[in-house]
Amino acid sequence: MLRFNIFNMIHKALRGMLYNTAQSIQQTWFGDKADAELVFEKIHEVVAAFENHGHHEDHILMPYVEKYDPVRIASFESEHVEDLYMGNHLKHLINIYRDAATDQERMIAGSAITRAFQDYMIFNLKHMQREEIELNELLWEVYTDEQLLDINAGIIASIPADEMAQTAGKMMMSINKNEALNWLSSVKKTAPAFVYNPLLELTETHLPEHYREEIRAALLEEENLSPVF
Repeated sequence: MLRFNIFNMIHKALRGMLYNTAQSIQQTWFGDKADAELVFEKIHEVVAAFENHGHHEDHILMPYVEKYDPVRIASFESEHVEDLYMGNHLKHLINIYRDAATDQERMIAGSAITRAFQDYMIFNLKHMQREEIELNELLWEVYTDEQLLDINAGIIASIPADEMAQTAGKMMMSINKNEALNWLSSVKKTAPAFVYNPLLELTETHLPEHYREEIRAALLEEENLSPVF
């Protein structure tokens, strides 16, 4: 039986950000300062997203499982510290680039940023995979899916509105059509219109075009089939 994966949608969003930024770095000629600043904005966004994600996990999710396997949870928290270090290293390299006086110095700094981001991406991809295997095994052993859904709702409720709006867009861009439909359908049934409507608007710009209309049509059909009392 498939169990609820509490990491699925947020990890897809984070992977999507990593992949997109890595591609942008490959397309950047670091001799062009304006071009470089565009990719630096993406790097800062990725680093901030992982910092926030690690904070939410450490302070909200980990207490639910720490008592069952404190040694393993400590190793995950240690990796979150390592992730912070790597993110700060990227920020430092960007500052070095901005202080460079010549194109040659900027190209050298750009190469260092490229390598550092590759290390950052590999580290986080492995970390998220480990969470989805090891942490899920522990969560599934001690909690039901209903309890995990409640924990997930608590995590979402703790996220500031502006951060949640950004995260929702990244998730919408990174999930498949079944996940998108289930997410939107669930929110429509359980949340007020001011929460649901912005998500629905995201389908016009953030879902892949080849199934954008399919999702909106399915939601409309659900609405038409809903019983009226």
